Amino acid sequence: MRDFDLIVIGSGPAGEKGAVQAAYFGKRVALIEAQPRLGGACVNTGTLPSKTLRETALYLSGLDQRGLYGVDYRIDVTVDRFMFRKERVVQSQLELIGNNVDRHGVELIQGRAEMLDANTVRVQGPGGGTQSLTADYILVATGSYPFRPGSIPFDDHSLYDSDTVLGLDKIPGSMTIVGAGVIGCEYACIFAALGVEVKLVDGRDRILPFVDGEIGDSLTRQMKKLSITN
Repeated sequence: MRDFDLIVIGSGPAGEKGAVQAAYFGKRVALIEAQPRLGGACVNTGTLPSKTLRETALYLSGLDQRGLYGVDYRIDVTVDRFMFRKERVVQSQLELIGNNVDRHGVELIQGRAEMLDANTVRVQGPGGGTQSLTADYILVATGSYPFRPGSIPFDDHSLYDSDTVLGLDKIPGSMTIVGAGVIGCEYACIFAALGVEVKLVDGRDRILPFVDGEIGDSLTRQMKKLSITN
């Protein structure tokens, strides 16, 4: 008899929902997470933080209010002010995920997983110890992480990726963003709304070429209003 009916690797949206759904139907489930916090990139460094920071930037800059009422009540934006709401939202979501996993009886295992065969996973814990677990099924939901080309010196204190930018110690006066994909465009708009001089660099003919043309054109016009240079 194997240790579990299902082993899930990764606790992001797919991993959490897969683990909880299987446990709901009475399956024995283990959820393995390598990071100290549950939720994956979606909750900790991706979707949730960036969307919250966008709303925070609009609020603190008074961007919408200036358009509606013709007044400017821009306040001095510090990193603490900028990140406060994001931390509250992320913490609230982490509590929901943790409670959901506990309530359904999913066994949470901290460590980095390695597939040994179709039914066996070896987990290296934070302290260096290892254990092997078996299951009838294994769900791999490890998500993604920012690409770091070897030619770029990320040890430089002024260089950030879309994860480490959340650890800024001050709001910069200017910023160059390389890559006009979804994340690049999002952070360009966020920091431009805070009054940061933003340059967006991309080798393609247009930003977000994979979306509908009208949407891409609308975003380009919005960036021009925010004084983002391309």
